[in-house]
Amino acid sequence: MKVIRWVVLTCLAAWGWSVWMSPPADMNAWWWRKELINLSGVLSFVLMGLIMVLAVRPAWLEKPFGGLDKMYRVHKWAGILAISFALLHYGLDLAKDVMRLFFERPVRGPRPEFWLDFLRGPVKDMGEWSVWLLGAMLLITLWQRFPYHIWRYVHKVLAVVFVVLALHAIVLAPPAWWMQPMGVLVGIAAVAGSVCAVLALSGRIGRSRTHRAVIVSVEPQGDSMLEVVCRVSGDWQHQPGQFAFLRAAGHEGQHPFTIASAQNAGNTLRFCIKKLGDYTARLPALLKAGDEVSIEGPYGCFELQRDIRQEQVWIAGGIGITPFLAWLEALQSAPGPVPVATLHYCVRSAADAVHAERLQALCATLPTITLVIHCSDEEGRPSAAALRLLDKVASQPQVWFCGPQGLGDSLEADLARAGLARGAFHREAFQMR
Repeated sequence: MKVIRWVVLTCLAAWGWSVWMSPPADMNAWWWRKELINLSGVLSFVLMGLIMVLAVRPAWLEKPFGGLDKMYRVHKWAGILAISFALLHYGLDLAKDVMRLFFERPVRGPRPEFWLDFLRGPVKDMGEWSVWLLGAMLLITLWQRFPYHIWRYVHKVLAVVFVVLALHAIVLAPPAWWMQPMGVLVGIAAVAGSVCAVLALSGRIGRSRTHRAVIVSVEPQGDSMLEVVCRVSGDWQHQPGQFAFLRAAGHEGQHPFTIASAQNAGNTLRFCIKKLGDYTARLPALLKAGDEVSIEGPYGCFELQRDIRQEQVWIAGGIGITPFLAWLEALQSAPGPVPVATLHYCVRSAADAVHAERLQALCATLPTITLVIHCSDEEGRPSAAALRLLDKVASQPQVWFCGPQGLGDSLEADLARAGLARGAFHREAFQMR
């Protein structure tokens, strides 16, 4: 979340500059109200500009952020913070009637003229309605049970709201700002965010990275897993551990799934999909061999590190085994150094370990990779102690985790308390909403 922190600090510094350039004669309650309205508005708007940029999935930002999954995590929390500042901005504006009961309002001087002043009334009204929409969108986003296929259309409204708020910010910004850092921030956010809003509304997000594909096979694996193999057209290249967005024609919008296979001459991709919601539960009935689908990607930086000399620990929780399947395939097919690693495959029961046989076959030819299958019904919930990871901390291994968020949080906290170096725990933040 360093990006959000830097955005907030930059806005605070720019606001401080504007105050220093135009110091008030009296820092009374009304002056503070006006400045906090300005500051909260800029914080909200600049964060929304960041949200819009991240929403279009720019490939050049993946490496700095550590993958699209991390970008979407920043997108989510920047959105929550932006809407919170917008609500504060609106609440301070409504507070004037209450403040009059306690503070005498000084006579205000004439406001400097601005050539867009004729729009002040309309953009104020549009800004008010936008805040209500943003508040509703925040509640819907936090309500995880809200249907995804409806949520994605509601979420797209944010692009329209941003364009409205860009006009609101430009018209209502103090004219003096346009010669100061505050004006630069507002201008950059307005231009960058509006361009990205147009890309979103015109359906151009990810278009340059979208490939046509045909489903080769659809096979159930156990009671809750589905393996889908697709053959991709065109020039497709991915690194083991990356993911892609899969979209079937005529069905609900695209969904991200980790690619469970390494790059191969046949350009086939294997997706192992678990029934985690309404959409994934319907996939066995929706998909069949021969269907055309679109695949957008690849994305993500959860990539195999061959050249790390330290011991590695790979931890997969359930369906989180998919990137490690791709890693093991890549080690089989591509010559090069093979790391020393222990792979922990954590499942609820032996019946859920649907990939156990394949993992054993892959690891059998890789003597430096040790496979450990952990069944919770027999050995208890996986933890750093249960997986015997605490003894390894002294050697400072590189730990790679993919699986449920709760399990990842607890393992990361346990290992940090035991002394694992900061930055040695790598994980996917696979929560796009």
